[in-house]
Amino acid sequence: MIEGAAPDHAARDRDRALTDAPFVTIVHPDEHPATASVADALGQTAGVLTRSLGGLGAYESVSVRGAEPGQTLVMIDGVPLARLAQVTTDLGRFALDSFGQVELYRGAVPVELGGAGVGGALNLVTRLGPDDRGDTVRASIGGGSFGARHVRVHYGDAHLGGRLLSSTTIGYQGATGDYTYYSDNGTPLNLGDDRYVVRANNAFDQVDASSRVGTSDGAVVGGVRAAWKHQGLPGSEELPALGASLSTLDLVGDAHVQHAVGAASARELGYVLVETQTLDDPMGELGLGAQQRGYLTLSGGASSTWSLPVHGDRATAGVELRGDSFRDRDLGGASPTTTGDRAGGAVLASYDAVLDPTVTITPAMRLDLVRTAPTPMDAGPTAGMPVPTRDDVVPSPRLTMRLAASPDVALKASGGWYVRLPTLVELFGDRGFVVGSPTLRPERGPSGDCGIVWAPARVLAGGAIDRVLVEAAGFVTRSDNTIAFITTAGYVARAANIGQSETAGAELVASARAWRMLSLTASYTELHTAQVSDDPDLDGKPLPRSPEHVLYARADVVHGRAGGWIDVAAQSESTLDPAELGRVPGRALVGAGARVEVAARVGLSLSVANALDLRVVQLPLVPPPSPTFTSTPTALTDVGGYPLPGRSFYLSMDWSH
Repeated sequence: MIEGAAPDHAARDRDRALTDAPFVTIVHPDEHPATASVADALGQTAGVLTRSLGGLGAYESVSVRGAEPGQTLVMIDGVPLARLAQVTTDLGRFALDSFGQVELYRGAVPVELGGAGVGGALNLVTRLGPDDRGDTVRASIGGGSFGARHVRVHYGDAHLGGRLLSSTTIGYQGATGDYTYYSDNGTPLNLGDDRYVVRANNAFDQVDASSRVGTSDGAVVGGVRAAWKHQGLPGSEELPALGASLSTLDLVGDAHVQHAVGAASARELGYVLVETQTLDDPMGELGLGAQQRGYLTLSGGASSTWSLPVHGDRATAGVELRGDSFRDRDLGGASPTTTGDRAGGAVLASYDAVLDPTVTITPAMRLDLVRTAPTPMDAGPTAGMPVPTRDDVVPSPRLTMRLAASPDVALKASGGWYVRLPTLVELFGDRGFVVGSPTLRPERGPSGDCGIVWAPARVLAGGAIDRVLVEAAGFVTRSDNTIAFITTAGYVARAANIGQSETAGAELVASARAWRMLSLTASYTELHTAQVSDDPDLDGKPLPRSPEHVLYARADVVHGRAGGWIDVAAQSESTLDPAELGRVPGRALVGAGARVEVAARVGLSLSVANALDLRVVQLPLVPPPSPTFTSTPTALTDVGGYPLPGRSFYLSMDWSH
């Protein structure tokens, strides 16, 4: 453990793993460095692959079980962050340490959290009051390679004799990001012009703050959260951008009320989301020309969910309402402003049927009704033509099953249909370099999984092993009307339904603790993806950015006031495009770290990322130009093809009271 003598979360995690119908992963911030983002931590768990734009502070999203990032619902304290204009959320701008825990539902999603999404759901949960050790104040500060730095302070306490709990966090994080990376100069078969270059325009600064308060029984909870980030947009290795930047400000406010009406229990939620962004591309490195654009998204919604016991079973029903408004404004006045509105609602229901004390079957249904109203388009084949209001009615049924085979073993399975509606940018363009496609069909398809969880409560090996958790699952998905961006001319792109895709895979999680000092964890995901297309050049080929094998393993040793860890993150080769014209070589990265408590409640930590300084990876040439020239050196990159830094160090100090 890096950030202090972390409490043992095993008992709570064991209960969730065995009793929750979905496969659920719980991420605890005190098991990760203070600088870790939500995406960084999730990338170490089974079934999850982080997709970033390379380096410190870059845009980060997650792919769960091979699904596109937009197919995973992201929430903060139950508030959905999905927006009208964008398909996914930048999880790199959310500091993990500002939350109490992160819940990842893989596959099936509880109806209380929306109940849909082939990639499951992610809920970032704020903890109220003191932490598990009773501390009310926690602070950390640090700095490291490539100008990385951070400072963070958290205060959580009980008030009014314990009847009221609060949580307040404020933090800053930044970096210059000027690491060096290997470049083949765009000529992979000519080794004579290869060199190391400095990653330019890669700095970022971000500030986040949140305050939340609620009653100790959870009857009334509410809060606000704000995050600001300014970052350079360095582009890819082949097409670097030296002057482009993006500034983002997010505001989230919400209130929850829980109450009982007779035997029924009810939960109401209301929320408001505001996001403003300014994109500055003075040299026209990202689009068709120089541009400065301002984006504004306003969202508001409410939901009410009711639950009622029925002869040992439980029935749940709910309703959701949401409205979104988006504006894309050319700050230079060269093109008209784009606006769009979306209003929608959903009804959802589930029934937990307890067939006997060991078997629970839960059928669930969600029905979404959505209306999208755009402005007329001024680019593309439909320019100047009226664009009708778009209506979508999409059902999402699902069935889950949990069998408690013994107090230590649970069998789980689920199956159903998911849906993702097109975003405003996909439908109507962005007046920059995306041309709209107003006739896009929703992306939807069947998905299912099944597996087993073993988490013995008793000690093993004569008492030497006091904690074991093993989880194995298989999953399969078929996506119809898959939405993808297709380049039409130069940088201009449009969204299109490209057909079908298939995904099948397996995931394995194993952890154990021995002698109360040595902890071992490992997660492995095997993923097989294929495009289903009439184009013989695409049919059967894997989906881009989806490596077949992903492995993460870690060992922690804690003794007295000192502790250390070592980990390895490996993944196999993947592709950058549907035709496999661009490839990302496989890799294995080693990290390590240690923490020493130098005084009461004060600790010093040192971590090393990419400890072996891997920056050059051999990419096999298929077919090889000659028997002696079978591979070529290429830069270490993420699955999007963006170069990553070599060895980096980070030193931090933490204090709690």
